[in-house]
Amino acid sequence: MREPEIRQALVIALVIWSVSVPVIMAPSFASPNPIPAWAWLAQGLVALSGFVLTPPLLWLVGATDHGMKRPVRLVLIVAAVAVVAMIHSAIDAVVHDTLKSVFQPDVKGAMFIDDKGRMTPAPLHWYVLMNFITLLWVHAGVTALGALSQFNMKVRWQEVASVEARAAANQAKLATLRLQLSPHFMFNTLNAISSLILIGRNADAERMLSRLSDFLRASLGPGESELVSLASELSAVSAYLDIESLRYDGQLEAEVVSDETLHEAMVPTFLLQPLAEQAIAHAVSPPRRRVIVRLHASRDEDGRLMVIIRAEAADGTGSSEPPPLDLTTVRSRLAAVYGERAEIEGVSDAGAFTATARLPLGDDYAGAEIQ
Repeated sequence: MREPEIRQALVIALVIWSVSVPVIMAPSFASPNPIPAWAWLAQGLVALSGFVLTPPLLWLVGATDHGMKRPVRLVLIVAAVAVVAMIHSAIDAVVHDTLKSVFQPDVKGAMFIDDKGRMTPAPLHWYVLMNFITLLWVHAGVTALGALSQFNMKVRWQEVASVEARAAANQAKLATLRLQLSPHFMFNTLNAISSLILIGRNADAERMLSRLSDFLRASLGPGESELVSLASELSAVSAYLDIESLRYDGQLEAEVVSDETLHEAMVPTFLLQPLAEQAIAHAVSPPRRRVIVRLHASRDEDGRLMVIIRAEAADGTGSSEPPPLDLTTVRSRLAAVYGERAEIEGVSDAGAFTATARLPLGDDYAGAEIQ
């Protein structure tokens, strides 16, 4: 038995047999004669023996729960209950008979009419038999109660294990999604740094390398938590936008505006960069035109965190065939953390790209399943 099961068995035994003393003695209160102290002592000792005998039965219930056929298990438990009830009834009879002979030797016990019609004191085995019938039902009830309690505990453990398994699966999926950093972005950035060095723009190359370091540290550093503050995520996407601005040689202008009261809100890591990347890809096609990227973080009308990323050409024109819209990675991250409590939508046309993400605030991410 596990430690919680042991504690549970002891609690059940303690409660049942503590209550048994006043319950069994209750009919005696109606008698005009006072209840002798030895009778209370006897019943207390009987209850104590019941407390000692109950945990082994409950242990047997738990020990036979795995790898044993149900009929065999049932027969074994019933037999064990019968044996324990017989032992308990014998203890009961011996305790009462012994204490009565010590404290009230002149008082005869229960009487019965023998085959000759004479009133005869009941023999010890008569006590044992009568007590056995009563205690058999008591121990059967206690065992059934213990089995039900163990079943409920098992169900709770399974639920906890299921939640932990889903959480582990979520962590694995989040880790996989977080590592889907665009290889094109890395290649283009490193290639741009190399080009800047070759043409002697060392200051710009150093700045781009520094911002790349900031971005990678923010995007890949949270470890197992997978949740970071909005301020950290905004810092990461700002570094990314700075890198892209340098790579496009000033063609890209970025604006990040946020409600400072939301900076401590927890959001999934690597959430905003894919949106910014898509926004830039839409807005800079065709190339060599000035692009404005705006990111706003605020509360929506339902009190949720709302992040809007919009990219558009400064002259209002755009490609007649913008790149296809793909929010799969972001949508998967939101689903893994929030289930159906978060949403993401994107609108793309010839002149602009707008993505809007809505996330619950607080601890509403707990227990979300992978969708």
